[in-house]
Amino acid sequence: MVKRLLIRAGTSYDSEESQVVPVNSGKAVSVDSDIGLFKILISIKNFDGAKPHVANSFYNIGEGRYLNGEPAEESGATEGPEKSPLPNLRLDVKFTPKTAIKGSELLFGNDFTIPIKEYVPTTLLSTGLRFFTWFINGTVKGDVYGEKPYLYSPALNSFTYMGVDLDKKTAKENLNSNTDNILAIPDTPAERKKFFTKLSHCEDFVYNDAATYTLQFDTNFVKMADSKYSVSIPTYGNSTFDIDVLRYANEKLDNLNWTIKQGGQDGVGHGRLGLIVNFALRDE
Repeated sequence: MVKRLLIRAGTSYDSEESQVVPVNSGKAVSVDSDIGLFKILISIKNFDGAKPHVANSFYNIGEGRYLNGEPAEESGATEGPEKSPLPNLRLDVKFTPKTAIKGSELLFGNDFTIPIKEYVPTTLLSTGLRFFTWFINGTVKGDVYGEKPYLYSPALNSFTYMGVDLDKKTAKENLNSNTDNILAIPDTPAERKKFFTKLSHCEDFVYNDAATYTLQFDTNFVKMADSKYSVSIPTYGNSTFDIDVLRYANEKLDNLNWTIKQGGQDGVGHGRLGLIVNFALRDE
């Protein structure tokens, strides 16, 4: 038996009410939430998804046949800035707010709706949180020991690439063109993320309801190729510590969420939910 990945997107933690997201297809799924409209594309290297994906998803971007072997008229791609190399995982989101949202309030991160401390050693959890906080993003807030573990940070310093009202992605970002902007926002992703680790800068940024924002998250720290799953925790230098997810997965601990919401950095159940993308393992 193989544990295959099922990916669904919606506006709540009830995945049964969510939509299956085609992977590597270039076809966006629309999610209309209380805080705004989201359109999401997902790409994963060597995707070997669960049965709900076999007629709509591709093993890799650009392939001409679906996972079930049926030919496709076309296979799209998630567009990166100037055709940047695809990572192991890419979440490509378009977000149109329904009302203005402060930059400090729009959060992005991971959460669970069940405790994980019973299944994952606490030393591993504490090490992962410590390195994640110190070396990736010092504004991350979370609780990995609680009944509903979470890690959240302002979207402004979490996403790999951001833009506003883009016709096409370019190497340089354009958040300075945001309406009524008063900040001198760097136009490179790394410097923009660093700039917005200062929370006062996040406070001074506003997501406007008349604009559409590009929010792209890339990572090579998560590996999901060919139904083999691991998470790499960065340590010192260029080293990583790899965790085999299947070692800890079971019938209860079998999914996690990528969450975008307004407010609620105190945890699951706080704030206003926007987009919930659920990654679940299914036995097949």
